[in-house]
Amino acid sequence: MKGSEKKWNSLSTREAWVHGARKGRGLRILPKGEGYFVHVTSRTRGQEFLFGEVEKKSFLLRMRQWSAFSGIGVLTHCLMSNHFHLLLWVPPVSKLSHPDIVSRLKMVWPEDKVDVWERLYSSQNAENKKAMDRKIQDRMGNLPDFMRVLKQSFSNWYNHREGCTGTLWEGRYRSVVVEDSPLALLSVAAYIDLNPLRAGLISDPMQSPWTGYGAACGGDTASKFGLDFLIRCSRGEVPNPALLSRRNYLLSKYDPEKTKAMLRAESKSRKNPLGWEDVQKAYRIWLYAKGRQLPDANHLQNTTTRKGISPQKVLAEYEQNGEVPYASVLLQKWRCFSRGVGIGSPQFLDDLFKQYRSCFGPKRVCASRKLPNGFPGLGSLRQVD
Repeated sequence: MKGSEKKWNSLSTREAWVHGARKGRGLRILPKGEGYFVHVTSRTRGQEFLFGEVEKKSFLLRMRQWSAFSGIGVLTHCLMSNHFHLLLWVPPVSKLSHPDIVSRLKMVWPEDKVDVWERLYSSQNAENKKAMDRKIQDRMGNLPDFMRVLKQSFSNWYNHREGCTGTLWEGRYRSVVVEDSPLALLSVAAYIDLNPLRAGLISDPMQSPWTGYGAACGGDTASKFGLDFLIRCSRGEVPNPALLSRRNYLLSKYDPEKTKAMLRAESKSRKNPLGWEDVQKAYRIWLYAKGRQLPDANHLQNTTTRKGISPQKVLAEYEQNGEVPYASVLLQKWRCFSRGVGIGSPQFLDDLFKQYRSCFGPKRVCASRKLPNGFPGLGSLRQVD
């Protein structure tokens, strides 16, 4: 046996991907010691169409929970009937305080489990406390662990609901590291958000509630944040995790008031501040440009085209500068009007929320969710799941 093969066979699966060498399961290359962007995808067993609306909502809930726990940012996503795509930002490892670790655990653990862990923690000596904190923190900013627990927790939920057993996924997930350049990031993001359009399921990228762009147009705050992050990075701005790292660095050197003053001054000095309207316009034009109909390269005479947006609609979008017509906003928001439990002023929704407080999660604080600019003063109380 050759030396390299002998070394390979002596490594565990976890060590194998860290060393970046090839084994029977394939190659897993991830940058070391720095933040990186990555596109991950996974398919269902036999590529069966297992995911309907209920399943997709459950997957998104778990995706957001474990993203918040791990610190891994979801820039955009796409859920199809038999597979999913995620464009992720995996931040560099940073040390967290014990209260920060506990707050992360509360995002994914039941309250009683956190209480038991905290009681165990308080009974330990200083060295054991550090070891407990380190064991939890090792799971943060860790792509393999994030994907493992996301897929596993969803599989457990699905099998329990359907009364079945066995694997739900077709092998392990696939990962492609993406360069932090505007062209690479926006191209991968467009590929993900245009999946339903290329499949012929929709005629406009904003019509699917199961993509990052469609969810953002529907008012989802986390999806808006992801696309805002993406556009800022593509324009050369400092990404938010880097700003947080700088804030922590300044706090370690200066008092809080001086740090806040310095950060406010830096914020005012930045040029061209972006709002959601600017982000939406820029990204929509990019999606239309990448989503146009193209000749089918596999067809000999090129008389057919790939499913996409007609050249006429692409030109019309250029003329509108990415502005979404008000009629399209109304169509996109129909779920708020038909599947929510309340529409009205914030005061009205707060009163309704208080009357049925037990129907909502214990962490729910605010009842009202803002509707888009076309509905000033109105909010929505979302459906109880």
